[in-house]
Amino acid sequence: MTTKEIFDIIEDELYLTVPDFEIEEDRIFWKDAFGAEIEISRHSTAINDQGIFAWWQSNEVGHELVRIKINKDIIINWRPPINTMGQPSSGGHLQFFENFLIALYQDKHRQRLFVFNIDTLKAEEVVTKGFSKKVKLNGNELFIADSFENEFIKITLYPDRMEREEIDEEYMNSRNIKFD
Repeated sequence: MTTKEIFDIIEDELYLTVPDFEIEEDRIFWKDAFGAEIEISRHSTAINDQGIFAWWQSNEVGHELVRIKINKDIIINWRPPINTMGQPSSGGHLQFFENFLIALYQDKHRQRLFVFNIDTLKAEEVVTKGFSKKVKLNGNELFIADSFENEFIKITLYPDRMEREEIDEEYMNSRNIKFD
């Protein structure tokens, strides 16, 4: 999907709620009622095969919001838990697998990873020991590498649940799973 197509979807929603926003090449931004800048980066958007669309709204004072457009009439707002002490997060990396939205973002202390099930409206955090995570989605399997602790995790996504499994580097190599 092109940046223009992504921003057209977001623009349609913003016209209803945001009186004055600006569009640049890779971002849309505006000021909220308190004067804090809100930004949507083209890189913090995702769409699934059913046309469900999500975007991360960064806020310079840490009031982040993920918006999920289910259809033309329904948008879900999810406030991911963020501890940034009034500072913005590093924005969110969003990716879909069917009806699961995977959100990876940086807060004050570490990278956080959530899997949000848009059918059940439940978000589950995938906690690891270290600070930095790399993720790779391969079908319904989400692979996570925590580089600081040399920890590897495989999350298998099923329509009604997720299963977590500790794995090792040998398993990753045997499956030829590489992090980009």
